[in-house]
Amino acid sequence: MINSLMNYGANRLMSFGIVAVGLGGFYAYDQYDKKTHYVPVQARVSNVQELCYMEKRSGRTTTTSDTLACDVAQYAVKSHPKWQGFTVKSKISVEYDYVSPVDNRTHSGKRMLSAWPDGKKLSRGEIFTIRASKSIADKSREI
Repeated sequence: MINSLMNYGANRLMSFGIVAVGLGGFYAYDQYDKKTHYVPVQARVSNVQELCYMEKRSGRTTTTSDTLACDVAQYAVKSHPKWQGFTVKSKISVEYDYVSPVDNRTHSGKRMLSAWPDGKKLSRGEIFTIRASKSIADKSREI
């Protein structure tokens, strides 16, 4: 019995190690791709839209609401009995324009965020840094 318990623990530890190595490999490739195939460029915000939804987790079950204005979601969580215990989550859509290093022309991009970059709200006309592809003119990534 002790032997089977030791085998069970060893198998779980081995499984955890495989998952950790896999996640580490994915992260390493992502960082390599970002630094090798993309270059930092300045982008100008053309449109920002922030919506929120309410979420509650209970064990393995997650309950969410439809998207709505953030102030309405905050109010509902604080004062409506149906939504008490829920957390307000953001869905932020940021559209931007940037000059591609591939063709020196202006291109547009869009990102969906769950939080503001560096905790700072973006507004129309503001300049921020993105990564533009070194080989594909209209491809960019991460804010």
